[in-house]
Amino acid sequence: MKKVLFPTLMLLLFMPVLAQPVVVNKQRHFPKTVVAGNYSGIAWLGGDRYAVVDDKSRTSGFRLMNIVTDAKTGDIKDARADSLLTSGNPNRDEEGICYVPQSNTVFVSGENDQQIIEYTLDGQLTGRRLNIPAIFKNAYENRGFEALTYNAATHRFWTTTENSIALDGEKVDIAKKVPSLLRLQSFGDDLQPCEQYWYLSDSSDVKGTEGKDVIGVSGLAALDDGQIIVLEREVVITKKYIGSYVHVKLYVVRPAMQKPGDLLQKQLLTEFRTKINVTDRSFANYEAICVGPQLSDGRLLLMLLADSQNQYRGYLKDWFRTVAFVNPDFRPQPNTPADLARLIKLINSKGEGPKVTTTPFLSSEEHPDPTRFLPEPPQPGSGPFENDTYYYHYGKEQRQTSRGTQAAIDEVQWTSKAFCEAVGFVIDSQTTPEIFKLAEGARKDARAVNRTAKNHFRRTRPYVYFGEPSISPESDESYKDSYSYPSGHSVRGWVYALTLALVVPDSTEALIARAQEYAINRVICGRHYKSDIDASLVEATAVMSRLLSNAAFLEQLEKARKEYARLRK
Repeated sequence: MKKVLFPTLMLLLFMPVLAQPVVVNKQRHFPKTVVAGNYSGIAWLGGDRYAVVDDKSRTSGFRLMNIVTDAKTGDIKDARADSLLTSGNPNRDEEGICYVPQSNTVFVSGENDQQIIEYTLDGQLTGRRLNIPAIFKNAYENRGFEALTYNAATHRFWTTTENSIALDGEKVDIAKKVPSLLRLQSFGDDLQPCEQYWYLSDSSDVKGTEGKDVIGVSGLAALDDGQIIVLEREVVITKKYIGSYVHVKLYVVRPAMQKPGDLLQKQLLTEFRTKINVTDRSFANYEAICVGPQLSDGRLLLMLLADSQNQYRGYLKDWFRTVAFVNPDFRPQPNTPADLARLIKLINSKGEGPKVTTTPFLSSEEHPDPTRFLPEPPQPGSGPFENDTYYYHYGKEQRQTSRGTQAAIDEVQWTSKAFCEAVGFVIDSQTTPEIFKLAEGARKDARAVNRTAKNHFRRTRPYVYFGEPSISPESDESYKDSYSYPSGHSVRGWVYALTLALVVPDSTEALIARAQEYAINRVICGRHYKSDIDASLVEATAVMSRLLSNAAFLEQLEKARKEYARLRK
């Protein structure tokens, strides 16, 4: 027995230790070699070199740091900071930074201007920047682009806001135990926007409402295989500081395995807390994260850096921490109908703001009569109906794509929300009340005219005619007894777009493109034929003609234009 046991024990003793899936190494600080700062973003440049941004540095720019890690464990052995490399411009509240090896430059995101701009490694501006979609201008103050990453293998930049933008949800605080619905946006090497996905952050886990908290996504780190590490953290500050803590969660998402427009599935990689109490001052607000050097056993390494608010009152330190992990190879599935229903509910959760009275501009006598200028809808067996049938089947093929996801969302979201991205700002009764009154009044006129047409032509909806479910079967019963020709959604969309174009002429092309997409989406849903949406454009043209000769509409248009002029300033 002893002869068998001894070799077995020796074998176990000298057997190579298998790599642990996730190891959160001890946090370190280096007060003698790293100057106190407000470090909010970090990017690995290769070797032991990193670029770090400070969101309250005197001028815009970044520091180079030398951070030495153990090749086996990833533990930090030393860190040293160089002086600030700056363009001399004012600080933009720089939050995120990423390195692009092809150009040997870094890009830095700013919350003040919601821009992501390029620097050379000596701190000078190149004049290049990412082409940010206009919708991101509606980020809440100090809740914008905190997170930024780039991966040379996938040729993608990724960014997102810390909390929901104003269009997508309320600003979260300690009293609101709700998640933030975020837009994870990618960009190509040409700096143009590419895919966009939805991401749902966790809600606050604070018990009660006393004190303050800051919660949201503060960092992203892109892996070579397309996975992205998402840094969610909640900073909880008690009234007397004792008992304050930071809860950090690292999640994995894999956008490439889901459709653009999907709600991203996420998998927890690891989590930890730091705190302040009588005996423990480990409190560390980790805002910066990047992928660092690979360890000798093949594990990946994440480098995290905390924002100490310039070592606030001597309580806080500029903490560094590494996380070593085995590639998780997360494999999500595309959204199911249940996921899509959840996403739609989240998108509509904010509503349109406080209820205000909006009235149509036209009297019933002033309404154009659509029965006098619209032709009869195509009849089964005719050539035009064959065209309708072709588009019906085309629409069915699109339902499993990102376009299908958008069509399902368009079916139920407020018209005002559907056109915010195209016009470049939030349209609601609180943020832009005069523009909201103008567009909503015109929409009501379009709805009234469309009701006359539908009740006259009484065309059966295509999903009913073909005896098949629509894109949202749970809503089929409510649509079954209403009519198809012309499309009500489409006419309201066209009138909304054309009205907003009168206020913001520079957005005309984007608004018209969005109205066309909005209309075709009704075919994808299975609610309308192609001829239904074609007739809607004709109907919308007639409505706009009457509105442009209506004194009340023109008066409100002038108010809306003045409001937009103030908004631009």
